[in-house]
Amino acid sequence: MASSEETQAIPSQEEIIQRVAEFGYAQLIGMQIVQAQDGQGSVRIKVDGRLMHPQQIVHGGVIFTLADTAMSMALLSILPAGTRFSTVEAKINYLAPVRAGEIVAEATILQQGRTIAVLESTIYNIDGENRRLVGKVLGTFHIASNR
Repeated sequence: MASSEETQAIPSQEEIIQRVAEFGYAQLIGMQIVQAQDGQGSVRIKVDGRLMHPQQIVHGGVIFTLADTAMSMALLSILPAGTRFSTVEAKINYLAPVRAGEIVAEATILQQGRTIAVLESTIYNIDGENRRLVGKVLGTFHIASNR
């Protein structure tokens, strides 16, 4: 049985990245974790034909997935290992279409209590030298008790 010190340890960024790299959905769409440290999260994906809908722009669900995952990385980075949490609400504003390049979602914790956290994610399209804002997400997460 693990000691309370082991269960209370916050995982390192490397541990988080390694664990998430094994996540099937991330592998399926080619998502990569960039940062999961000190309440900050960032993920990226290279745009390709698999991510497009019939109008040849990246499907909004892909953009939302990146934002949700970036927020999860931010939260994972400050919670004790093994703490369960889930998205209970999120609102996204799509600001511009994405057709090429790379998409990066960056997230930060706005407020965290014992059982609820509110996070924000900003999504960018990077295409060559251009970095364009394409979306904003505000999300609420439930943090489960470890009892």
